[in-house]
Amino acid sequence: MVYSFEEFKAFQPSRPTYGLFGWPLGHTMSPELHAQLFESAHVDADYIAVAVPPEHLPEAMQIARQKLQGINLTIPHKKDVISLLDAVDQSALDLHSVNTVCFKNGEAIGYNTDIFGFAATLEKDGVELKNRKVVLLGYGGVAAVMAYHCVQSEAHLFITGRNLEKAEVLRAQLLASSPQAKIEVCSRRHIPRDAQIVINGTPMGMFPREEQKPLYFLPRKTEYVFDAIYNPPMTSTMRLAVNKKTVTRNGLYMLVMQAAAAQTIWNGTQFETAVCDTICRRVLAKMAVKRLHEKHHKKNIVLCGFMGSGKTTVGRKIARLTGLPHIDADHYLEEQEGRKISDIFQAQGEQVFRDLETQYLRKICSSEGAVISLGGGAVLRSENVKIIKENGFLIHLDTPFFRIVKNLSNSTHRPLLDQSDDKLAETRRLYNARKNIYCRVADQSVRSPRLSELIDRLLQSI
Repeated sequence: MVYSFEEFKAFQPSRPTYGLFGWPLGHTMSPELHAQLFESAHVDADYIAVAVPPEHLPEAMQIARQKLQGINLTIPHKKDVISLLDAVDQSALDLHSVNTVCFKNGEAIGYNTDIFGFAATLEKDGVELKNRKVVLLGYGGVAAVMAYHCVQSEAHLFITGRNLEKAEVLRAQLLASSPQAKIEVCSRRHIPRDAQIVINGTPMGMFPREEQKPLYFLPRKTEYVFDAIYNPPMTSTMRLAVNKKTVTRNGLYMLVMQAAAAQTIWNGTQFETAVCDTICRRVLAKMAVKRLHEKHHKKNIVLCGFMGSGKTTVGRKIARLTGLPHIDADHYLEEQEGRKISDIFQAQGEQVFRDLETQYLRKICSSEGAVISLGGGAVLRSENVKIIKENGFLIHLDTPFFRIVKNLSNSTHRPLLDQSDDKLAETRRLYNARKNIYCRVADQSVRSPRLSELIDRLLQSI
C-alpha cells in the first residue's frame, strides 16, 4: 500500500516503522523486500511507502523524525533531502545523493546504500575493478553511484551516452572527490574495443520498452556485463553478450543488497549471503507473476516437457515461491476419474485418455492464477495448446536426456514405455519425436542440469 502525504500525517505506528519517500510512487517492491528482510532477521517492524510531493519534503522529514526509525528516498528526493539532515556520510556527500536516513539520538543521518549494493554484486560475481577498463552507459543517479565505486576501486572509467555534456558533468563531479582518477568521456562509437567490463546505468531496455538498447555491440574483450535494470530480468544490454564466457547480471541483487545495507544501518543487522540469495529468488518470483500479468497478459504459468523432465517437482517449487497454487494435470485427471492413467490406457487405450486429458485441461486452464504441470503428451494436440495458451504462459523444460533417463529409472507407471521391451530405445524414440514440438509450441524453453539454476532461468524467462 502507498500512503498519500495526508494519510501519512494521520498515520500512527503501532510498532517500529520505516518508510520510503518518493514522488510519484507507482508499484514499488520496497515494502515487500524489507518485510522479508525483517522476517529473516526476526525484527518486529513495519515498512510503508509514502508519496511525498517535492514541496512537502521538509514537513514530511519533520514528521518522520517523530514517527519513524528510518527512511529510504527515491526520485526526486535524494539530493534535496541533504539540506534537511544533521549529518551525511562522505560517499553520499561526494555523490550529492542520499537514499537512506537513520533517525538516532535526535539526529537524522544520511547514507547512500546503492554503493554497497553495487559493490556486493561485483563481489558476488568475483569482479575486480582495479586497472580494468570499464565502460559506463549513462550519467544519471544510478550511473553516478556505479561510477563512484569504479573510481574508488581504481578502474579506468569511460563514460558514454547520448548527451556527452552531461557525461562531462559527471566526470567533473567524480574528479572533484578523486583528482587522480582515470576518467574519460567518449561517444558510443569510440568506446575502447579492449574494455573488459560494461555497465548500463540508463533506463533503456526497461519494461515496457524492453527492445531499446543503449548500445548495439559489446567490446570484443568484454568479460562482464552489469545492467542496473531488473525488469526485464534478461535485458537488451545483457543479450548483447553472445560469448558464453561473458558473465551477465541484472540489478535485482543490487536492489536486495542495498536494502540489506539500509537495515544494517538502522538496526545493525548483518545478513548472510544465503539469506540474501533466498530473498532475491523470492523477489524474482513475485516479479515473474507481475510480468505474467502486465507484459504477457496471462494468469497461469504452465510447464510442458517430456515425461521425467521434472515438471511436477519444478512446478511445486515455482508455486511455493510465487504463492500461486500448483495443479498437476495428470494427478487432477486421476482424482476426477478415480483411477490411474495406466489403468485407463490398459482398459480403454490412449485415444480415450487423450480425450479425457483435453476435457480436464479446459477446466484446469480456466484457473485464475496457478502453476500447472502438464502431462508429457498434453501439447501434442493443437486443440490443447490453444486451450493452454489462452490463459497461460507456456514454458518448456528442456531437461537433458541423461537426466530424464535417470528420473524415469525410478518410475513404474509410464504406459507408453511399459509396452516396449527396450524401454531406453523407446524413450529415445519418443524424446526425439516430441522435442521439436515442445520447442515450437512453448513461449520459452529453459534448460539446466541443476534444479536451482533451472528455477532461476524459468522465472527470468517470463
